[in-house]
Amino acid sequence: MERFSGLEIDCRFLDALSDAILIYDRKNYSILYASLQAADILGLTREEIMSKTCKEIFGEDFSDDIKPQTILEFKLSPIRKTVKVTKVDTPDEDFSILIISPGPSLYDEDVFYGMVGVSRKMKELFEKIKVISQIDSPVLITGETGTGKELLADIIHKLSPRSDGPLVKVNCSAFPENLLESELFGYKKGAFTGADKDKQGKFEVANGGTLFLDEIGDLSLNLQPKILRAVEKGEIQKLGDTDVIRVDVRVISATNKKIEEEVSKGNFRSDLYFRLSVFRIDIPPLRERKEDIIPIAELFLEKLNKKYGLGRRFLTRRAIQELLDWDYPGNVRELENILERAYLMSNSKNINEEVIVEHKRIAGAFSSHSAYKSHSSVIRNSENGTEKLKSKAEVEKERIYDALLKYGSISDAAKSLNLSRVTLWRKMKKYGISWK
Repeated sequence: MERFSGLEIDCRFLDALSDAILIYDRKNYSILYASLQAADILGLTREEIMSKTCKEIFGEDFSDDIKPQTILEFKLSPIRKTVKVTKVDTPDEDFSILIISPGPSLYDEDVFYGMVGVSRKMKELFEKIKVISQIDSPVLITGETGTGKELLADIIHKLSPRSDGPLVKVNCSAFPENLLESELFGYKKGAFTGADKDKQGKFEVANGGTLFLDEIGDLSLNLQPKILRAVEKGEIQKLGDTDVIRVDVRVISATNKKIEEEVSKGNFRSDLYFRLSVFRIDIPPLRERKEDIIPIAELFLEKLNKKYGLGRRFLTRRAIQELLDWDYPGNVRELENILERAYLMSNSKNINEEVIVEHKRIAGAFSSHSAYKSHSSVIRNSENGTEKLKSKAEVEKERIYDALLKYGSISDAAKSLNLSRVTLWRKMKKYGISWK
């Protein structure tokens, strides 16, 4: 039993409440008591909190005149963190009670048309996008898998003078060469067996708008000159047709490959590269902007609540630390998949670290194993010291494992491997890969 001036409060009762409680002295703002829930939300021990004043914790502007549901910034966190505070007056004028709950770590200015950026790198990128979107020239977006290249293309189109026109998307790695050509340029009736009518290609469909060519680094050399002509002159020809069709299309392309290396190797035409990259946007990987991790997580948790309707979930201090202590080879997409599993598996409003730790354990163990094999084209036979080339099946099995761990779902893994979901299932069965 604690005594605050003339009032006795059973603090075991406060710890049993679902609300997080702080009790402070009105005269000097020193913390007289902090419940376990409050310690968890603030990410400090009870002892650490009770050695501070409200002004040290919430800033010098803190005062006893607090309106209900006031948002205060928590000054002692390594990340930007806020709490929602409501003051409860007591019969005793010497102290007050605060009921606190997690507040938003994300502000309106941190979200740029669905893309989150607290870091300096992302703020600079947002400013660059505002300028580039208004200029009707090709844009090349580069970045690792899962960084949000398609979302960035959406934003550029939405902000551009072409926003009233169509935005047409084509994944260049999803089609064999001959099918991709007909997909992009269309065909005339009778151009090949099965062509029983004329078909518009994506360049025609996108006329007056924007065409997004994803995975442009996978274009075949045979197809690249036709793409160059379409981008440079605005001219296309359907398969089986001799007539030239004029199109007015802005092209945004994207790749996760090091495209300059592909040019130097002769896999990608330099003239097409320079034409597509009039403007270049590089999206930094998540490991290089870790201050964005928790704000992105907050946005995802809001979306998950709307999607599943299970109520708001909050990351505990340990969960936050585990999220920050990971390099995310799958970038934002990997973070989203982790949070969805954690959200659905949480039995309370607090998301603990168990799912995150398990993901890191499995992904980390496999990454170590995969890294060893991928850095060498041989594996040693320990019995006779001879070297044996990895079989095609071994390479394919590793790629499937990598994709499943990186994306967290069979559908996304299949897309990244340029396979249909059914084909991936069949290969998983062949290699004895189980996935829940």
